[in-house]
Amino acid sequence: MGFTYYLDTVFKHDFWAATCLYVTDDSQAEYPKVVIKSGRTHRFKCLPLHWLGRWMTSHECRIYERLESLPPLIPVYLGRLDATRFAMEYIDAKPLDHLEDPPEGFFDRLVKLFEAVHACRVAYVDSNKRSNILVRPNGEPCLIDFQISLRPNIITRWFMGYLMSKDIYHALKHKRRMAPTELRDNEVVASQRSGWLHKMHAVAATSYRRVRRKFLRKKYRSGQLHSPTADLETHIQPEKESWRD
Repeated sequence: MGFTYYLDTVFKHDFWAATCLYVTDDSQAEYPKVVIKSGRTHRFKCLPLHWLGRWMTSHECRIYERLESLPPLIPVYLGRLDATRFAMEYIDAKPLDHLEDPPEGFFDRLVKLFEAVHACRVAYVDSNKRSNILVRPNGEPCLIDFQISLRPNIITRWFMGYLMSKDIYHALKHKRRMAPTELRDNEVVASQRSGWLHKMHAVAATSYRRVRRKFLRKKYRSGQLHSPTADLETHIQPEKESWRD
């Protein structure tokens, strides 16, 4: 990018990656604030995971390249920095899980956003997480974190339609829970029609989260899970609060 940037804030730091805000004082910079996502490079126990960080970075960069026509619905992709890091535009917005009353009409615009992503032949997949849906000051939605999003290939092409339908389902589910008075009659049914495969996944995911949080809480209380960047993690992370209590 040609400018010197300094680490300012750690938005998220988990097993898979670290997502951080970097800033520059150079007035010539087109993007005075950028977000850099760094894939995992450290071992887990005796297992080398640098390969995983490289693969996940390559995967997410390809998704951003496929969606290059969509900003401001998604951040501007600024390029890959090395094998495990890439940069994107910083979006001045609040995550949906930080708001109690989203702007009127927000979820209708969110559905259109997902439809635009689908038109690029990408299934977002992570739409159940409100923290991945940003609300701009003007009330427009923006999606971040395409880590587990999928493009069609010889394996995924068979269930891309299903995954895309789940993106819309979760958007309408959020609408039903956060803006019920805006829900149309046909959307009431659509927001509740999860399907048997979704229900099986929900049961498995609930059990996994319960075990995972219990494990992380134990590690945290024993002092084995204190992040070296904790002082920079000023962004509220409800997921982490679930095992830090």
